[in-house]
Amino acid sequence: MIFFIENYSHVDDDDELYLNYDWSSDSMSIKSNMSQYPDSDGSGERLSLAYEKLSKIPRKIAEKFSKTTTILDLSYNDIKDLSFLSHFRQLNTLILDKNPQPDEKTLPSLPNLSLLWLNHCEIDNVQKWVYRIRDCCPSLRYLSLMGNPGATSSFNGNSTLEHNDYRMMVISILPQLTHLDDAEVTSAQRVQAKQYKHTYNIGQTPFNIFESVGRGQQMSRKASQRRQRKKEQELQHRKENESDS
Repeated sequence: MIFFIENYSHVDDDDELYLNYDWSSDSMSIKSNMSQYPDSDGSGERLSLAYEKLSKIPRKIAEKFSKTTTILDLSYNDIKDLSFLSHFRQLNTLILDKNPQPDEKTLPSLPNLSLLWLNHCEIDNVQKWVYRIRDCCPSLRYLSLMGNPGATSSFNGNSTLEHNDYRMMVISILPQLTHLDDAEVTSAQRVQAKQYKHTYNIGQTPFNIFESVGRGQQMSRKASQRRQRKKEQELQHRKENESDS
């Protein structure tokens, strides 16, 4: 059975919930479209609070449904503190699309989570999120970060090289993924990600891989310039010696 909470109006200062359904009978609108969730078999309960302009989950909803909800849709809200998710221990699917800049440090341990969508969340530092996901969501298989400034993917108009670097970074930190964004993680990409992890020491200390690559390229250019100046100085020195002789 898939639950949808509809016609949410507001929560008062005491966190009291006002919803247009009968709490005693749990009469709610029921929908059954599960095809968009890859691992869904229809046996779990889906709780949707999308498009409700929420900054937090109403207490009564959390208390009533957290123990049974396996699919939670919180898209198109304004939720930044995710610590309340610690009560949803059975979650395997979490949709957080269009929640501007959620705080990755508040993401709790979600050991059963298999699918996480964080599309269009205005996330600048994707790598911080990826490391947090690694620590909190060991069972994750499907991850989508499309539309975020920090995800240098082709979806955002970035180059093929930038897109590949982005995918390698994510896969190297989360090697268990089977899908990233809109594409399957291939065997070839897993092999490449292992080399990528070794090359940039991924997994030791969080850092911005793209800044590091940029610094490496800058250092390489400076070294090349130093070699060129040295050659020019040596040539000038030889010319001076020849002139003196």
